[in-house]
Amino acid sequence: MSFPRYPKYKPSGVEALGEVPDGWSVLSLKRVVNPARQITYGIVQAGPHVPDGVPYIRPADMSAEDGIKAPDDIMRTSDEIAANYTRSTIRAGDIVCSIGPSFGKVMITPAWLDGANLTQGTARIAVQREHISKYIFWTLRAPASVAQWVSSIGGATFSALNLGPLARTTILIPPLPEQTAIAEFLDRETGKIDGLVAEQRRLMELLKEKRQAVISHAVTKGLNPHAPMKPSGIEWLGEVPEHWEVTRLGFLCFKIGSGKTPSGGGEAYLSEGITFIRSQNVYDDGLRLDDVVYVSEETDAEQSWSRVLPGDILLNITGASLGRTCLVPSVFDRANVNQHVCILRLTSAASRTFIAMVLKSSGMKSQFDSAQNGAAREGLNFAQISKLALALPPQSEQDAIVRHLETELAKFDTLTAEAQRAIDILQERRTALISAAVTGQIDVRRHPKN
Repeated sequence: MSFPRYPKYKPSGVEALGEVPDGWSVLSLKRVVNPARQITYGIVQAGPHVPDGVPYIRPADMSAEDGIKAPDDIMRTSDEIAANYTRSTIRAGDIVCSIGPSFGKVMITPAWLDGANLTQGTARIAVQREHISKYIFWTLRAPASVAQWVSSIGGATFSALNLGPLARTTILIPPLPEQTAIAEFLDRETGKIDGLVAEQRRLMELLKEKRQAVISHAVTKGLNPHAPMKPSGIEWLGEVPEHWEVTRLGFLCFKIGSGKTPSGGGEAYLSEGITFIRSQNVYDDGLRLDDVVYVSEETDAEQSWSRVLPGDILLNITGASLGRTCLVPSVFDRANVNQHVCILRLTSAASRTFIAMVLKSSGMKSQFDSAQNGAAREGLNFAQISKLALALPPQSEQDAIVRHLETELAKFDTLTAEAQRAIDILQERRTALISAAVTGQIDVRRHPKN
């Protein structure tokens, strides 16, 4: 869809903005804020959660897609603490911007959060009546605003946005009727794009479920639908092929163990050195090393028992990622793991890929869930891992199942990648549309509303 440009433009006086529509103003963000309610951050120490207390917003409560957590998920502080921070109380319609390390997330305060507060990682932007909050919201969501914030940080080690650079953000202000038209246009058009993105994400979830179902069936029932079956004696396994052996994972491993966080914690992490694998690097589709950290030769020597070898199976054993597992590639540089990642080293190298597939099955995932320690759900210990039950076919059948799954899973991976490409294209269009509308590169005043 193509959009017309404005009939007349003028120099903005800002190199990055170039020409802007005639009649638009170039202002700093602080010029559109209510003078009585300056840009400010919130509570420094909120104290323990108080179920009936005053809600407050953290960067973690905000999403990059302009949303906010559900009411039951929002943290609350005491009336006494909140009373000391009335300067940062937010009202319905106020803009909230994250200013901590995850800076740049922006939201409009919903009615149910009227009277809430913020933490020091978020800032309130209360827009004057002569401006439309939703227009300012979309302006702050545009790449030009984010670029200014990134530039203000420069080479700082702690990448947080300060209130000064936030207040000095250069924005374009059209006449009020155009602010309304642009805000309504972006609400409408980004809503359509978000709907299409949601469809692609639902497709990816369905593919993920189907992928796991294919794995689960193959590693518990085999490939021969006519094979004689027998009771496994394990509730989640049900019947298995008669010639398969029901066993425990511990009988197949000569190493079940994990590492620990290096002395000094995060300060021990380096930008180069020996790869140090954490739970955020372990996924069911393989290792993801984009944000991997490194440790020194000395730390590696101190933690020699937690070195990873090619062909090891890695299993996350704590936290929200518990149960994610992957096989270490056959060619892999020296690495260690921390205490949240368990190394499974098998006695039979030939069975590695098959066992790695078994660990991704829905039945095994349910064992992970039920084996966690008590109500606190502290994670899996090594004894529990060794007792995990599985059905083991002869080696030739393991190899056939692996070949079958590699072929089938490649199809799912292709479809998933296509869905992700569609999402990327839609999100790029969303960003471009926001940028073009709030910088006046397109004229949306007469755009149809259907």
